[in-house]
Amino acid sequence: MTSGNLKRLRPYDAPPKSNTSLVPGSENGTVMGYLGFGAIWFLTATGIATLAIAQMVMSSFTFVIQLPFGMTFELNPDTVAAGFRHAFVWGWLTNAAFGAVFFITPRITGHPIAHSRIGMLGMVLWNVGVGAGLALLYIPQVADAGTLTGFPWLINALLVLALLLVNLSFWTSLRIPGTPYIALAWFALGMLSLLGMTIEATIVGFLDLDPSIDALAEAMWVRGIAIVWLLGIPIGALHYLVPRLTGQPLASGTLAWVGLATWFVLGVISCFGAAVSPQLPYALVTLGNVATILLLLPATAIIGNLTMTLRGKWSLALSPGPLALAVASMVFLGGTALLAGIGSLREVQTAVAFTEWPGGVAAFALLGASSIGLIAVGEHAWPRLLHRSHSGGLWAYAVTWAAFGGAAVAGAALIAAGLFHVGMAADGMAPNEISATLLPIHLVAFAGLGLSGLAAAAHAASAYVLAAHGRPVLTTQPGAPATASAGH
Repeated sequence: MTSGNLKRLRPYDAPPKSNTSLVPGSENGTVMGYLGFGAIWFLTATGIATLAIAQMVMSSFTFVIQLPFGMTFELNPDTVAAGFRHAFVWGWLTNAAFGAVFFITPRITGHPIAHSRIGMLGMVLWNVGVGAGLALLYIPQVADAGTLTGFPWLINALLVLALLLVNLSFWTSLRIPGTPYIALAWFALGMLSLLGMTIEATIVGFLDLDPSIDALAEAMWVRGIAIVWLLGIPIGALHYLVPRLTGQPLASGTLAWVGLATWFVLGVISCFGAAVSPQLPYALVTLGNVATILLLLPATAIIGNLTMTLRGKWSLALSPGPLALAVASMVFLGGTALLAGIGSLREVQTAVAFTEWPGGVAAFALLGASSIGLIAVGEHAWPRLLHRSHSGGLWAYAVTWAAFGGAAVAGAALIAAGLFHVGMAADGMAPNEISATLLPIHLVAFAGLGLSGLAAAAHAASAYVLAAHGRPVLTTQPGAPATASAGH
């Protein structure tokens, strides 16, 4: 009988070594980290929204835990609502936007992301900061309601550090001779604006400003972040996805730049219309409202340009997948601009300001235009990041229809609730009676949010199935940008 290590005598028992890795490299690893964290935060936000439903149905449902040093951990309607907003905006949308920027940029420039490890560190710090800040929101004695994020200044400082690292990795990657592609301009404005506004939020937390200045700073933060970052990055991504998926150049490069310039300028001016302070000059607030109405013009130019790029390829958008999601994002972008303009009319603004109408507009913007556009990037990105392919099938249908249906149901239900709210208030109904009457419509809106959460879950499950069971695809490093260039 032979003695010794039997494994050495039976090499066929050892599993074969793979020449490919699940995470192909640090650059792709950073993108996958952002997209993965984004999906986790989307599901977290959906769970927090479920808790909000329980509190809505059982109005007496609150949860308080006594902590040392006289502090309390509280789950009440205010803290739950704040937790949902922060998890959705800073967790899901911002991580997914970073993922889109870091995925698309090297495919336009033809060069890898510079300092990808710094970008990875920025990702870690950002998510640690958001997670810590989210936990502190439920401790009223620690959460700083006076800051524009609701996070304590120390958390805001950590977020600023993370943004500095992310911006360093992004800006050192923009090595393009000549005029940059339009998508990179959207990304550059968004990244710079997010950094500047986060620094503003941190500084404002230290200052005791005049109420009118504080209201204007908050308006610049909320409206500016929504227009330049939360909507701007998905719009920039659509300028990459649509030409890339159709194999056709952008219909008009000039129209694309005009759309970007007018969107940014009018978006900044529209912040004055979002400021809530009687001390602000009437003319300034009116100018902001007019700019909000005029945002429909650049939105129409952007949608029209991308629609013309689809000429002859509309059949591709009839199948579930990234292009169908991109078209749905454009539809919600147009709806958001239209509804925001209507809501800026003086009489309408006065009537619906404290109803569900603004929430409906936000649902069309963030659940619709932003979330669907970023999910489209993820659906396009995962096979290329993992170097694997699959047929899509049921997962593609689930992601596409759940994302579209969720945003449509949530937005339409909240808009309808806002209109009913105006009528009931005009009839003299008490606030508690209005809330009880509108409860079924609120539940429909939350069901739409649940559908969007289902889309995020299906998107994450699809990525896992792709990684575990997808067919490996051999790729080569491109020596030129992968996007279609702008046309006439």
